[in-house]
Amino acid sequence: MSHKEDVKKYCEDIQSGTIISGRYCKKAIERFLKDLERQKNDPSFHFVFRPEKADDVINFAESLVIPDIEKTAENPDRKLKLLPWHKFIYYQIFGWVDSADETKRRFQDCYIEVARKNSKTTSLLFPILLWDFLTTPAAEAYFVNKDLLQSEKSFKELVRIVQADKTLASVCEINSQTIICRNSRIAFFADGSTAIDGYKNSCSVIDEYHAYDSDKIVTAFRYGGRSRKNRLILKITSAGLDISKPCYSENLAAKKVLDGLHDDDFYFCIVYAIDENDDWQNLKVYQKANPSLDLLPALTDEVLQADLNDALSKPAHQPDFKSKTLGIWTNGVSSWIPLDVFEKNQPDEIDFDSLAGKPCGASLDLSDINDFSALSLCFKDGGKYIYRHQFFIPENSIYEKYKQDNINVLEWVQSGLLTATPGRTIDEEYIFEKISEWAELYNIVAFYYDPWQSKEIIKKLDDAFPHVLFVPFAQSLKNFSAPTKFYEKCIYEGKIVDTNPILKWMLTNTVVKPDPNGNYKPLKPSRTSTKRIDGVVTSIMARAAIDENTQKPKNICKSVESLLKSF
Repeated sequence: MSHKEDVKKYCEDIQSGTIISGRYCKKAIERFLKDLERQKNDPSFHFVFRPEKADDVINFAESLVIPDIEKTAENPDRKLKLLPWHKFIYYQIFGWVDSADETKRRFQDCYIEVARKNSKTTSLLFPILLWDFLTTPAAEAYFVNKDLLQSEKSFKELVRIVQADKTLASVCEINSQTIICRNSRIAFFADGSTAIDGYKNSCSVIDEYHAYDSDKIVTAFRYGGRSRKNRLILKITSAGLDISKPCYSENLAAKKVLDGLHDDDFYFCIVYAIDENDDWQNLKVYQKANPSLDLLPALTDEVLQADLNDALSKPAHQPDFKSKTLGIWTNGVSSWIPLDVFEKNQPDEIDFDSLAGKPCGASLDLSDINDFSALSLCFKDGGKYIYRHQFFIPENSIYEKYKQDNINVLEWVQSGLLTATPGRTIDEEYIFEKISEWAELYNIVAFYYDPWQSKEIIKKLDDAFPHVLFVPFAQSLKNFSAPTKFYEKCIYEGKIVDTNPILKWMLTNTVVKPDPNGNYKPLKPSRTSTKRIDGVVTSIMARAAIDENTQKPKNICKSVESLLKSF
């Protein structure tokens, strides 16, 4: 069977269900098949598919000797044998070209998310890196790992492959962390390496992107390779344990492309993972995250069953098992609400314009001068609670938070989810303006607030919006326990609709410590922790505000202070 026939059958088997696959694998196949039609009848689509170009790369890959492969009667030369899903990816990266210049590839930026042990490094990363190294004039091919130890390990693995091929070994020079052939080179280094801005990368491989604290190196490669006709940045990873890292944002961006919510004809992506409604303990769905299952000696049902048994017997191992084996992003610690539970059944986006004029509860938690402040709205619709948030931070605190907590503060500011107020301290005028904007757009029936440090802004709001009931919400355990438990119950019942990434990050920071009577409220992991939970606090308060006040007549919706003044 030819490579083209292998890829065609793979696509057919995904579509028919012969191969068990997840939502975003199916979406990637659908996108490919749709693009095959677009090249015929869509004048705005400027690409053509040339499978023979991908065949050349696949043939090269399968000519490589892999010393770590066991010699068998079927494969006495220990040559690499690509699986159908590998070939599908080669077809995407190398098969699509510009219709006006077929020497120019379509995809310059690629994101692949797949579970560990599926031969992503040996079958994809190394061959693609070597192909660029050998076919691109003055190639600068880079392989980046999270740390120096892993970088050295990857370098040694590729050196063994090069040395196992007589022709490659004769033309390549092996130096420290570098392979050279004529005026081309492959270099290995770790995330955080300095002096990367001067590179003119032709191919950049970012391995296990989920572990990277920032996207600095990806940005450097993006700009460094601009002068290259066929610059390729290939990010490949398993799911991670920290949604504040840049890889989680990449995961969300990829899903938007595959869902058709964002168009990017130069970006290839595919995510192999179990689906949100799948039972993570059901071995039958594991193929969704493991496309090499039972096709590689090291990845069998027995191996995964043993891993599952370990995770079930040792709960501390479950986050790692879920992320690395099943493609479920987790927070990696024993927090209050598991991230996969919160994300289950969440929509891709919320149409806030459709909520205009509808009643909602509001809440505010002001910061300690130079940290996050949180403003939340909660709408009740059809038995579900729909949230909208706005967060605020002093501009001068942004870099400190980025450095201290490795969170996507800059991206949150750019997306408008986080407002950076000028100066070193929070400017309450920005918060007042946002509340005023939302008060005009939505029907805020009650506004619950933490009375600490909020006296001035609440008085100003009460004067501006006398129809809104402003209620101080004591932050005591007694006051918070019942609404906290109700919010938790709603999450597990799928009644909370909230897509805000800052809120998700704050939820993963939240713990609870029940007292002897079983009462609890949201807490930071420790008193000294810099991680924030403000959005969780305001979410609980806003839900209480809408549920406790929707039946009250508007003519009595005045603050206690306003009522006292009326006497």
